[in-house]
Formats: sequence, C-alpha cells, structure tokens
Amino acid sequence: MKKHPLEGRIAKIFFDSGLQFRIDFLADNQLRWTSIREEDAGATDVETIHIEEYPGGIFSIDWVEKDGLCVSYTVDTANSYVKSFMTFTDEGYRGGRRPFVHEGPFQLILENGEPDLEPLY
Repeated sequence: MKKHPLEGRIAKIFFDSGLQFRIDFLADNQLRWTSIREEDAGATDVETIHIEEYPGGIFSIDWVEKDGLCVSYTVDTANSYVKSFMTFTDEGYRGGRRPFVHEGPFQLILENGEPDLEPLY
C-alpha cells in the first residue's frame, strides 16, 4: 500500500535559480533526486523524506542531506508548481545557516520523459 499519492511517480523540476532535477518518489518515504543539468554530471542521491499532504493537491516534502543541507519543498500539483526553501552551513549568516529560496515548474513525467497525465487520486 502506498504511503502517499506521489509514491511511485517521477517529476521534473526547473527552478528559477537554474537548478534542474528529476525526482523519483520511492517506497518507504524515500526520494531520489538527480540533477539533469549538464554541469552537474548526473549528481544524485537518495534521501529519507517527511511528506505531508494538504487539501487541493498540496504537499510539503522535507529532508536533510548527508552534508547538512536542509531542503523543504511545497508542491502544488494542481498548478504544477514548487517552491523550495533550503539552508546550508555558512558561518557568516545568522545561526551559521544561509537560506536559499527558489521556485519553478513541477511536472509529473513517465519514465520515458513524456508527461504523466494520470490523476493522483
């Protein structure tokens, strides 16, 4: 049984910051992110996520990476959009953490890269 409607789905994200990702929502609250920018040479990792679903197809997806990068996505699946708030270590900022905010389109896709038009519910 799926733990949330995104489990087993794939998404593409193109942030206004220039970062671009393929996101695979795996079983057991796992997420694989893979950079799809050429300059990142396919950087990828699997993260344990905390995910909450809200009315209207809104999801809050949060994780902490090995290097301490904290990532929080607010995904609006109805409008195919995501906003991200991240923090990372930087002693020059309050609390030793630098914030980074970006946003952009969130598109569910199939394995072949075509749009995934199957409803979440």
